[in-house]
Amino acid sequence: MKAIVTLILSFAFCPANSQSLLGTWHVTEQTNCMEIEVSDTVEMDENILREFSSKSTPSPKVVSFYADNLGEESIKSLHKKRAVQVKKFHYKHDGTNIYILDKKSRLLVSSLIIDTLTSDSLAYHTAGRACEKTFFIRVK
Repeated sequence: MKAIVTLILSFAFCPANSQSLLGTWHVTEQTNCMEIEVSDTVEMDENILREFSSKSTPSPKVVSFYADNLGEESIKSLHKKRAVQVKKFHYKHDGTNIYILDKKSRLLVSSLIIDTLTSDSLAYHTAGRACEKTFFIRVK
């Protein structure tokens, strides 16, 4: 009886505010270190940034995290039903980090630090590169 009461009380005091990473996320914005480093308001730098931005087309990138610690990154193409480029990966999520693992050996490939995780938005940056952030909104 004491074990049941202890179990019920432990669930009652668990933090209920942690959001789930599971689902499908659409990339809305990506920042890189060059934009921050060259942020001096020099006209030449603005022209260079404008030129780089025009050459990189925004792609409709979607990342899905599944319950079995599998994930999928896909890039959709206009007028095509299926994704053009699909990358599958394994991951581990501990609440503040997302660890991308190798598919065969399950060794750590990269580490992503979560900046914000709410019910409808996600933002993270690569470990060691805080200036490269990726922002998502939840699709499903």
